[in-house]
Amino acid sequence: MLLKLQGNPMKKVLVNMSSLNTEPFMNHFISLMNNRFACKKFDTNKKLDKKEIDFILECARLSPSSFGLEHWHFFAVTSPHVISQLYEVCFQQEAVLTAPFIVISVFRKNDTYAPNSPFITERGSRFPGGLDIFVDDYKGYYAYLSEKGALNNWAKSQCYIPCANMMTGAIAAGIDSCAIEGFDNNGVISVLGLDSSIWETGIITVFGFSAEENIRTKIRMPREEIISYV
Repeated sequence: MLLKLQGNPMKKVLVNMSSLNTEPFMNHFISLMNNRFACKKFDTNKKLDKKEIDFILECARLSPSSFGLEHWHFFAVTSPHVISQLYEVCFQQEAVLTAPFIVISVFRKNDTYAPNSPFITERGSRFPGGLDIFVDDYKGYYAYLSEKGALNNWAKSQCYIPCANMMTGAIAAGIDSCAIEGFDNNGVISVLGLDSSIWETGIITVFGFSAEENIRTKIRMPREEIISYV
């Protein structure tokens, strides 16, 4: 694993992580994961600054996706008016109403992913070898998903990857978060002014600083009950 370090802004240095003691990095990451929780109420007097918002969005942008297609588009919401509209189409969840920053992850649907579509042409052409090599590798999987009627499920599942990365990145910056799956898709799409024949809501992620009086203890199953080595 290579770590890119920047001292002199004109020079990038690559460090082989395998030559370093990575235990402190691993311990710190696990500590972050232990401290993150699903915040249900945020402090409405505390806002995120632009640097914090940009950091969270960069965690989303750099996330991996199937075939590198980046099926998503992210809507960064700070407008109180839009947040109040989202509150109504998210079944009036307090976490939505009190969050100072919300990311709505939407994804492209169905025909978008046909091997000869403009979207695949644009995205596939970016990769080494060009479009022809990409499509040759991709078309078999597309045919399988299409036959199974699973294109939308496949595309939607990609949105959970940046959601997780944003939440983990946020707690590293001292910011609380919650993933919101309870929403009326048509309502969200309407709030955003999108074409429902092309777009669907993947997941909504809310961010801010907790106003909960009692931070809940993390509850997870023991390793031996959910992990098997084969």
